[in-house]
Amino acid sequence: MKCYCRASHTTLLFRSGLYDIVWCTSCGQVRTEVRAGVKQRGYYKEEDVRFYIDHQEMFRSLFRKLLGNVYKIAPKGRLLEIGAGVGLLLDEARKIGYAVIGFEPSKASVVAARKNFGITLIPREFHKSAFLRSQGRSLKNIDIIVINHVLEHLKRPKKVISLCAETLNRDGVLVIGVPNFQSFMCWIKRGKWQSLVPSQHRWQFSMTTLDQLVVPHGFRRVAVSYENHDRSIHYWWKRPIYELLDHVALLTGHAEAILVIYRKL
Repeated sequence: MKCYCRASHTTLLFRSGLYDIVWCTSCGQVRTEVRAGVKQRGYYKEEDVRFYIDHQEMFRSLFRKLLGNVYKIAPKGRLLEIGAGVGLLLDEARKIGYAVIGFEPSKASVVAARKNFGITLIPREFHKSAFLRSQGRSLKNIDIIVINHVLEHLKRPKKVISLCAETLNRDGVLVIGVPNFQSFMCWIKRGKWQSLVPSQHRWQFSMTTLDQLVVPHGFRRVAVSYENHDRSIHYWWKRPIYELLDHVALLTGHAEAILVIYRKL
């Protein structure tokens, strides 16, 4: 697989099981190289859907926090989510007044969203023809687009960001959440880092490479926040160590996840 900058020359950073984590020597983007005969996972299956439904309160809490950050910048409008899963974020968004629309290619997720939350998702990947068919109008009628822990899964992230720029109204907002490859935990755990997930994640982003992907499409970064994983699953004697690392990571931009808000110029 080539980098989205079209270059193919890489340097191996480390291995994670059957997967190679490589660095593009042309643009600096990190990606997962899949060896011959090995496949990455595709869309959510039934077991993934059940996990989100069973643990929905945990996810709703995270999504309310995300939407709180968005609300400060764009308190109203039409919000589109790319990779909407079972519709939990959209359900929370409509509760605070947003008009919502979501794309989700997983059939199991689409069925679950309609059955459990009364949310009708567009059962396709996000692309221009699907959007026009679903809306019956021109592209520029969206105020907010959310891509939350989805961009790292996509085959062609550059194409998706380009379409986001085309779809958003003037001064529209693009919200992207991704794992942070420049986190302390990634440096320490490398191939065993919890958020690496090489069987699913094609790309490994940092703040630098995310800006490098998004800004050239006519966006400027207006807000960024960081967060770490829940440490309650760890042994009690490890938690003070994690607490110290997490505190420093949050202060220095080396936490495990990044949430970035961009505004269209």
